[in-house]
Amino acid sequence: MPEEQEQSAVEIRPARSEDMDALLGIERQCFNVYFYDYYMLDRRQFECYLQDPECIFLVAVHTGRVVGDILGPVETWRDPPKAHIDSIGVLPEVQHQGIGTRLLRAFLNEVRRYGCTRVTLEVSTANATGLAFFMKHSFRKTRLLPDYYGRGLPGQLMTVELTSPYRAS
Repeated sequence: MPEEQEQSAVEIRPARSEDMDALLGIERQCFNVYFYDYYMLDRRQFECYLQDPECIFLVAVHTGRVVGDILGPVETWRDPPKAHIDSIGVLPEVQHQGIGTRLLRAFLNEVRRYGCTRVTLEVSTANATGLAFFMKHSFRKTRLLPDYYGRGLPGQLMTVELTSPYRAS
């Protein structure tokens, strides 16, 4: 019961420019590790995502504070459209409370509105927690990407097929 109350206290909404400092803080805390060393988003990149009408950019707000985000483009020019998750992060102190699942569910439901039937992402093979999270949510390993995150740091391409309304595992 307490976990359900915790989850209900989280609001998922579109990101806004006034979220920028919080977004940069999440990025520093979640991706300041060797296997994502050069892949942290900066202010300019976040601003581009905010301004792109074909990008889904959502935040999780808990007790008035932005504690997580998910973002990625929707390729509406494809037939059928396809989406890609470029980043998802939740502050370490609120991880394992269902916030990442809520963000992922909201993103997948949103891309369905564009008619997307497939969502892809890359995750470092060194990120065991990330791999397990996505596999729990029906993503499957599609292809190994040698040196994707730098020399000797492979990435894992993962895919989920969207056939019906998304439900977390």
